[in-house]
Amino acid sequence: MPGTAVAGGVEPPGPTTTVENYIAYLEGRAQAGDAEASEIATQFKALSFMDQFRFLTLISDSKTTEAYAHEVSEMGDEATNTPPTSGSSTKVLGLGHEVETVTETGESAEQPEGPVAAVAAASYKDMWASYSVYDKIFGIKVTRVTIRTNYQVKGTDTTKVYPGSASHYNYVPAASFSHSPVKEWISSPPADNAQSETVWTATWKGGLGSWSARERVWGDYRGFVGGYLKDS
Repeated sequence: MPGTAVAGGVEPPGPTTTVENYIAYLEGRAQAGDAEASEIATQFKALSFMDQFRFLTLISDSKTTEAYAHEVSEMGDEATNTPPTSGSSTKVLGLGHEVETVTETGESAEQPEGPVAAVAAASYKDMWASYSVYDKIFGIKVTRVTIRTNYQVKGTDTTKVYPGSASHYNYVPAASFSHSPVKEWISSPPADNAQSETVWTATWKGGLGSWSARERVWGDYRGFVGGYLKDS
C-alpha cells in the first residue's frame, strides 16, 4: 500500500506559520519521540531572524521542493556518464537552498577475504542499494525521500530481486508526502542489475500546489549503485 506522511500526531501549523509556531511544531514532534525534529529545532533556532524568515518563506512554497525534483533529474542525467558508486553530491539552487543526493550500498553479511574469496564469488549473497534525496534550506535537511532495492547475486549475475522499500521524512508543515507501491525488477543484460522504483507525490494544504516525481535506484554485484529523482 502507498505510504502517507504522518507528523507523529502533531498538527502542522499551516503554510503561513510564524517562527514561534514552527519551533512549537518541531518541539511537539520531538516530545513525541522524533529525535530528528529535536535536531532541526536546534538548527533553526541558531539561524538569524532574517534567515528564519527566509526559511519559512521557502518551505511555504510548493515550488521549492518541486524545483529540487527537477534539479535532481539533471544531476542524475549527468551521473549516467560515470560509473555509479556510493557517495553524495550537492547542488545549490538559490539563496539558502540546496539539494543533496546520497547513494549507499552494502551486503547483508560480511564477505570473506583472501583464498576463500574466489569460492565465495561462486556462491549466492544478498546485497542492497539505496538512493536518497535531501532538500536543504539554510543547511537544514527539511525533507528526505529514499528508495531501496534488495537483491541476490551469484558471481557476476543478479539472480533475484527482493521487495524494495521507500521511506521519507518531512519537516515542511504545510506539505504531506505519499508514494506509490514500490516496483522491482532485474534489468536486461548487459546491465543485469537490480532496480526498485516508486512515484512520490507532495501536496500542500489549502490548494497551494503539488508535484509528483519518480525515484529509482539500481545496484549490481560489484556494489555499484546509482539512481535518480525525476519529474513524473
